[in-house]
Amino acid sequence: MLKRSLIGLALVVVGCGNTTNNGGEDMAMQIVIPHNFDQINKEILGPSCAAFSVCHSTAGQKDAGKLNLEVDPYTALVGKLSDNAKAMGEGLLRVKPCDAAKSFLHVKLVLPANTDPKTDYGDYMPDTNPHLPSEQIKAIDDWINRGALLNEPATVSGSACTLFKDMGTTD
Repeated sequence: MLKRSLIGLALVVVGCGNTTNNGGEDMAMQIVIPHNFDQINKEILGPSCAAFSVCHSTAGQKDAGKLNLEVDPYTALVGKLSDNAKAMGEGLLRVKPCDAAKSFLHVKLVLPANTDPKTDYGDYMPDTNPHLPSEQIKAIDDWINRGALLNEPATVSGSACTLFKDMGTTD
């Protein structure tokens, strides 16, 4: 029983997408804070959602909201209507640029517990793993609130919408 618990704990740590251990620190204590979509995809979505859990991979997409994050995660997320019945009824996009609070990705990351997928939002993400650290959720929300852009500098920060910056408005 102890051996199974230790293996399960090891899988949870791997499933959280932490790939930056440089040797000395405890992997479970290190939190990767992404800044742009490339980092979000490499550090969180790829390891935790597409590769580790296979839920949102080519093999698992038919069962997990028809969402494949393995092939083209940006296109699968940004501006796409969710397949969840409740979210669809509310018009929630998977990622609504400049509005994390109205993005289904945000909803799934902050759900306190699993709910009925037929009448509610379904399972929190990442399913069967601990919730992401609040710092990572904030970083994802910041990216969405900035406009969910595909190409941003690796050091970008903040949460002000930049989609309409050239037009002089953020509406």
